[in-house]
Amino acid sequence: MPTLSFASDVPEYKIKASFIYNFARFTQWPDDNNELRICIFGKDPFGFHADDLNGKKINNKTIKVVRTRLIDEVKSCNIVFLNIIPPERHLFERALNKIKGGNILTIADADNVVSFGVMIGLIIEDNKIGFKINNTAIQASDLKISSQLLSLAKEVI
Repeated sequence: MPTLSFASDVPEYKIKASFIYNFARFTQWPDDNNELRICIFGKDPFGFHADDLNGKKINNKTIKVVRTRLIDEVKSCNIVFLNIIPPERHLFERALNKIKGGNILTIADADNVVSFGVMIGLIIEDNKIGFKINNTAIQASDLKISSQLLSLAKEVI
């Protein structure tokens, strides 16, 4: 999963949706649920690009994309994309605290999010999308991340 440039007229959040799909492919959850819930918490920057993931399968799990602004609803997700916009930063912090240490892969794309406990932070460098991983946060959960994914990260803390 190399870094991808979005200068080629591919919308940024279409690429980021693909990254989330690939993060799911390289992650193992401890449960045997048949559904893989990807939740977008807060304002949805993906639009229909996230909907393209609905119904796809990863390891016999069917993806279902859910949009929510309810903190209690994120506890039922396998992956949570936290959209952090400055006026709602307090909601981000509350949601992250609610799911820390659980078996929920947390992803965000704001600056330095991995230092706040988010597991994967999407970044843009030189007009290319890449990612950083907070391995400490991942190890505090029961999730298993492939060493392949770790090796592709721009930084692992």
